[in-house]
Amino acid sequence: MTLILAASPLEGLGINTFAFLSQLVSFIIVLILLRKWALPTVQRMLDRRAAIIREGIENAERAREELKNATARAEQLLAEARREAQEVIANAQRAAEREARRIEEEALARARQIEQQQIEHIRQEAARARADLGRLVVNLSIAAASKVISKSVDSSDNRRLVEEFVNASQATKGQ
Repeated sequence: MTLILAASPLEGLGINTFAFLSQLVSFIIVLILLRKWALPTVQRMLDRRAAIIREGIENAERAREELKNATARAEQLLAEARREAQEVIANAQRAAEREARRIEEEALARARQIEQQQIEHIRQEAARARADLGRLVVNLSIAAASKVISKSVDSSDNRRLVEEFVNASQATKGQ
């Protein structure tokens, strides 16, 4: 007796129906287990990685923005430092010009002072020369008068009279 089993339509294609169904059930069970335990773990891990990547991108954007702000602040500080340096240079130039004028004025004042001292010295020398010249004139006058008179009268009286004459003549010349 031979038992003939009805052939399944898949067997004609070379597929074992029992094996196919058992593999299908096994696949569904593994799929359900993976979906229940593995998929949430994998999803949490992917979500964490996505959050880390998002945070990294946000940090990079913030860093880029902070760099741009820092660059702008640095440029502003540099411009302010340049402006202050220009002001310092201008102030130094003005101070140098004031100092040069002050030194020049001091030099001119010193030159005028030296000039006045020299003029006073010249006046003193001229007065001394006039006095010497007056004495010489008196002595010559006395000598000439004594030769004219041939007699020496009281020489101290003669000297006094001649000196008064010379002083009177000098006083009239000075006016």
